[in-house]
Amino acid sequence: MRFRSVMFIPLFLFQTAAASVAYDHSGVSYRDLAEYYAGQGNQQAALAYYSKALAADPADALIYQSRGFYFLSLKKTDLALEDFSAQIKVRSTDPAGYLNRGMLLGIIGGDGAAAADFDKACELGSSDGCVMGKNSGAPSR
Repeated sequence: MRFRSVMFIPLFLFQTAAASVAYDHSGVSYRDLAEYYAGQGNQQAALAYYSKALAADPADALIYQSRGFYFLSLKKTDLALEDFSAQIKVRSTDPAGYLNRGMLLGIIGGDGAAAADFDKACELGSSDGCVMGKNSGAPSR
């Protein structure tokens, strides 16, 4: 019986060593913790966990998207624009980043750039991008 328990120890250690650094000690993702604290109104903790999530995985477009919407909720449009642009840079073939940035540009008055983003989202297969591009009222490319 004692021999069996010894065999599980290396397996447990291997699983622990292979765990992603994008999670805290209890297995909750940093992005999920950031969104939790954002929902609680704890801006400092939310931004700290978004930073940890991006440090752990700077190629995760969803983290940029989540933080961009959080910045937008805080009315920090310049920071939201940076994050939506980073989302596009990380995953340029996903129309979501173009839709997000296009909507933000439409809000802050960048109608021509918004139309270009909607057109790109449409080109990438987003029917929402096609509709939004037609309804943007700005000349597109």
